[in-house]
Amino acid sequence: MKHLKKFLSRLQTFELRLIQRKVAVGPYGQQEVTGYDLRHETHYDEAALFESEFRLLSQMAALDLLSLHHKQLQLVLEQVTEIEERFRTFWVHFHNHAPGYGQAYPTCYLEQLGLPSLFVVHNLQPAHAGIAVWEELVDDLGETVKLRETILASFRRHIAVLLPTSEQQALISDEAAPARLVTGFPRFVDGVPESLFEILKGYFTAEDQEQLLSLLQENRSPSSPLLFHGNGNQLADAFKQLYEANLIIGCLKSDLEEWIASHFAYVFRKQQRTLPPGYLAAIISSNAKPCQSPILDVRKQPGGTYAVYPVLRTQKNYNGQ
Repeated sequence: MKHLKKFLSRLQTFELRLIQRKVAVGPYGQQEVTGYDLRHETHYDEAALFESEFRLLSQMAALDLLSLHHKQLQLVLEQVTEIEERFRTFWVHFHNHAPGYGQAYPTCYLEQLGLPSLFVVHNLQPAHAGIAVWEELVDDLGETVKLRETILASFRRHIAVLLPTSEQQALISDEAAPARLVTGFPRFVDGVPESLFEILKGYFTAEDQEQLLSLLQENRSPSSPLLFHGNGNQLADAFKQLYEANLIIGCLKSDLEEWIASHFAYVFRKQQRTLPPGYLAAIISSNAKPCQSPILDVRKQPGGTYAVYPVLRTQKNYNGQ
């Protein structure tokens, strides 16, 4: 059980470091400033060891599950669900407290996110200490939470395999079998797949563009997740706008989130990154602040219908080089 306890504890613990950086002051001067750093907890460059150790710890924790009986597994599942809910809360705060374009992050930013109340945060200094929060720290914080969500989702699947089937659970609890869960997939109103494709295609390689069109028109799953060369919140915001204008039908928001997570990834610092459902839910299923750099705009027309327009200032032309 020691690996299981360590894994669940590590999932909820963030190890901040304090670093010194020289920043410009006035036209010619420089000043040494103390700021937070979390690069060692992300899964790229020199910090790849963090991801490997985290995944190994998850695998060892999964072995601990084998010795647990049904009620103990249910308890672990409840704990996992609670952690997932805290991740979702984090993402809502994350999107709602993004500063405006060109604005610096306040020194109390981590408190605004509710980070110390949601998780264990080592080395977090009092807000009045004036420790700087730089954009790199915010990026790294988002990446480590996404990594934790991805590993936690894999761990949840290990629990699901060990739990009895719905029929067996009904026998154990002497209750009626639960109703069958029916899920849907997004279906686009006529003309929307083509309009959306014209807006999105510049964010994908030529190889992915063909599969993107098939996915939008026929819901034909790509051979691997399609790489969106932009910010993940831009892609999520695009689908949210379409859903709320009823240009996407046939599914719940939760279905849409799962569909996006299954079929898309994005590029961050030249590496592929996943879009965990919790991250997507904070954008699509909550009242989080709208994306500050959207790639499309859904506008209501005089006749009451909606049309999709590109936001030209954010258009990209990715050529794969």
